[in-house]
Amino acid sequence: MAENDDDRRLGAAPPLVPGPSLEAEEKAMRGGRGGLVAAGVVAVLIIVAAVVALVMGDDNSAYETLGRNVNGAKGELFDGFWHCTFQNDLDVRSNEDLMRELEQRANRGGKRFGEHVRDDCLPKLTELEPRLDVLIPPDDMRPALNDVITATRDLRGAWSDYLAYLDALEGPYDEEEGHDRVVRIARGWFDFKHAHKALNDGLREHLH
Repeated sequence: MAENDDDRRLGAAPPLVPGPSLEAEEKAMRGGRGGLVAAGVVAVLIIVAAVVALVMGDDNSAYETLGRNVNGAKGELFDGFWHCTFQNDLDVRSNEDLMRELEQRANRGGKRFGEHVRDDCLPKLTELEPRLDVLIPPDDMRPALNDVITATRDLRGAWSDYLAYLDALEGPYDEEEGHDRVVRIARGWFDFKHAHKALNDGLREHLH
């Protein structure tokens, strides 16, 4: 699923189930007892079909709702956090790209870069986990949602460690000393992207 298709609503309303025609009802009435039995069978089949359609519609609705909520939170909070951190929409395609961008900004800004992320951007990432944690997914999507939540928590922890390091700087940024912390952030970014894609792949199987 492409990034810009994540918020697409793929479900449809359950189909309307038609009742028996007027002609069929008249024939059933003329048919006496046998006609009444046949009409009763038809009515039961109609009710069963309606219930099945309603249940299937509810199932699809649950998957659609999960997709809207997860992808909405991802766009607003995950993507919003990185846009704030980099102060533009970078086309980051790999861990190496992400690490390079972070280290360039830390080299230029040092402690000030950390203050910017902590004060202006981190609240978005902090809000992401509780936003996901309150969702109630269909049972078969719970493991995929848990993977997204775990990746969010790990990424938040990696950033907390890195920001504490930047805040303690008393001189220029030391790229070698900060490298392992940047690696943790890049791994958290990758794990989140991977978990988010896996969840959307699972949703697509139900909605297509």
